[in-house]
Amino acid sequence: MDWALLLAWGIKILSLFFVILTGVAYYTLAERKFAGFIQDRPGPNRAGPFGIFQPLADGIKFIAKEEIFPKNVSKGMYLLAPTISMTCAIMAWAVIPFGGTLPAPEWLAALTGVTTIDLQIANPDSGVLYLLAISSLSVYGIMIAGWSSNNKYSLLGGVRSTAQMISYELPMGLSIIVIVIMTGSLRLTDISDSQKDMWNILSPPGFVAFFIYVTAMFAETNRLPFDLAEAESELVVGFHTEYGAFKFALFFLAEYMNMITMSCLTTLLFFGGYNVPFQLGAGSAYQAFYGLGFFILKVLFFAFLFIWVRWTLPRFRYDQLMKLGWKKMIPWGLFAVMFSAVYTVYWKEGWMKLFI
Repeated sequence: MDWALLLAWGIKILSLFFVILTGVAYYTLAERKFAGFIQDRPGPNRAGPFGIFQPLADGIKFIAKEEIFPKNVSKGMYLLAPTISMTCAIMAWAVIPFGGTLPAPEWLAALTGVTTIDLQIANPDSGVLYLLAISSLSVYGIMIAGWSSNNKYSLLGGVRSTAQMISYELPMGLSIIVIVIMTGSLRLTDISDSQKDMWNILSPPGFVAFFIYVTAMFAETNRLPFDLAEAESELVVGFHTEYGAFKFALFFLAEYMNMITMSCLTTLLFFGGYNVPFQLGAGSAYQAFYGLGFFILKVLFFAFLFIWVRWTLPRFRYDQLMKLGWKKMIPWGLFAVMFSAVYTVYWKEGWMKLFI
């Protein structure tokens, strides 16, 4: 067994895990700040300058609070539910490529013998299928939480979420199939590299698929205007009504991780991924840094879009949610798949000449 290689992988995984948790913590702060701005109030501003230590204070509070188990819950399943949600949220990051290849620092090369670092944990041939599989498993965390809590509000939230996520996985899958047909690969790095000359959003099928994908993205992450699983005005907070302290924190972190994951996937599928416009830094050993920087900027925009929409649009009714998914988005998704096949065979080369 190559222990040096295992050590290098371990360092990469722990570094990514630290970046994820830190990013999620400050993402919650950014949302609270923007909510304050849009409602004409300051938002968190007491814990440190401009409230920058608020995520740390929240983390300490979640860990230090007393763990309470409501009466008559199914305890094993009750504890398993947030674990499933958090595990699925973390596992999705394993295949996301954040950039190209970087030269390893001297200390790491001396310690492990590794001379280059891929800005990705794993790069399987079926990266898109892996993400779809993980996202489909995450519904079990919410479903089990609603059932095991022995609370009618939690159960209704779990049932709503299950129906919602299954319904919107179909149009999301169809929109991703459009990109797979145009690219000819399920590998996320291939999808990103195929957009060096033209982003997928600029192609006619990609343009249609993008709006289907973004709508399904909000429904899959249970965010407004599709947060029917929580629906505070009707269900208290829905599926996690009976959860508190660290158990609630796992659901909370999983939701924000999923939002950032979806932002990364949107960037990779439709907006060129980590490719650098105008070949900036081409030929440089640190070109991957440029790619990483542009990738982060694109992801931040879509992460901000989640916040912007939440504090702008009202919630749908549940019948409107189901009607939109089954009667509007699925037919449009099927049309986009057919359109992408015709486009790829007959029009793709001619269309790309308009942009190259």
